Order: sequence, then C-alpha cells, then structure tokens
Amino acid sequence: MSKTNNIINFYILANKLKEKIRTGWIEVKINKNRLESVAEHIYGTLILAIAIDSEYDIDLNMEKILKMLTLHELEEILMPDYTVRSNITIEQKLDKGRESVKKVINGLLKEQEIEDLLNEFNEKKTKEAVFCYHIDKLECDFQAKLYDLEGVFDKEEAKKDLEYYGERSKEIEKLAKTASDYWIEYDRIRYADDKVFQDLLNEIKSLN
Repeated sequence: MSKTNNIINFYILANKLKEKIRTGWIEVKINKNRLESVAEHIYGTLILAIAIDSEYDIDLNMEKILKMLTLHELEEILMPDYTVRSNITIEQKLDKGRESVKKVINGLLKEQEIEDLLNEFNEKKTKEAVFCYHIDKLECDFQAKLYDLEGVFDKEEAKKDLEYYGERSKEIEKLAKTASDYWIEYDRIRYADDKVFQDLLNEIKSLN
C-alpha cells in the first residue's frame, strides 16, 4: 500500500472518533442533545496540557505529551469506550486496546513508534505518561463539572456509580454534594502525589 493510501486509511479510521460519543455521558443520562465525542475529549486534553505547560514549570517533553494525548484514544476506534460500569478487568481492557490499535495503525511506517508511545501511556512508567494519564482523567472530571453547571447532570444518576467504587464508596458519598463531585472524588486518589493536579481538581470542584 502506498504512503498516500496509508494516510487516507488512517485518517478515515481516526475520523470515526468525531462521531463516537463518550459512553460515560450516555450511562449517566446527561440531559443534553449533543454530548462530548471522543475526539472532543482528545481536544480537551490537549488544551489542558498546553495551559498547564504555560502556567507551571513542569519540565517535561511537551512534543511527546501532545503526541501521546492526540493518539491515546486510538483504541476506541474499533472497541467500546469502557467505563467503570463495564464488566471488564483492567487487563482485559488493555489487551483489547492493544489489539485494536494494532489494526488501526497497521501499515503505517511509524506504527511501532505509535504502538510504543501508547504502551508507554498505559504503563505509566515515565513522567510524561503519568502526566498524560492525569490529564486524561482531569478532562473528564472538568467536563463532568461543566455538565453539572449547565444543570444537565443529575446527582441521582451519578450516585449510581457508587456500587462500582468498592471500599471508597462511603467516603466518596460523604464528600459528594453535586453530581460531578462523585466523579471528582473518585479520581482524586489518582492525583495524590501531584500538587498541580490536586490544586486544579480543587478549583474545578469549587466552580459554581
């Protein structure tokens, strides 16, 4: 296959993420006609990364970060957007994700580079990967808050996630005053060792 065909085929596949709605918003029944797509989520992570890099001395490889964030949802082109409510283990999700990515990038000259980058993201062993992982979660928490402020995120629907939160359910329920608080408090532990993200999460939670 020619280089031009590789580009066209990859773009056509990736373009599907513009139409794929984030499953989490469907599950909690966000009361809005137009919901965030996976592609819009990716855009949100890029914007957050650029803004954080502007305001904080993060001393990270931004070229790698922006590329990682641009590509981190490629797996969802050919597989479901699994959520906390999905009956699937982390290991199963990762296996399905790797299989999906291989099919999407098959034939690209830099397919190994892309695959390695996404494996790095999933393994979270580098500072850049951890940063991207935090951005990925923070964008979701931020969007939950925005839906909350619009009045389209019902607290009782968000509360249904408690049954998937394990031993932290009671703690989260005590801290949650609004719908988005359930998601914010569930993710808080992910940022436990990162003051920048803790501060951002607190600011997002306090928006009204």
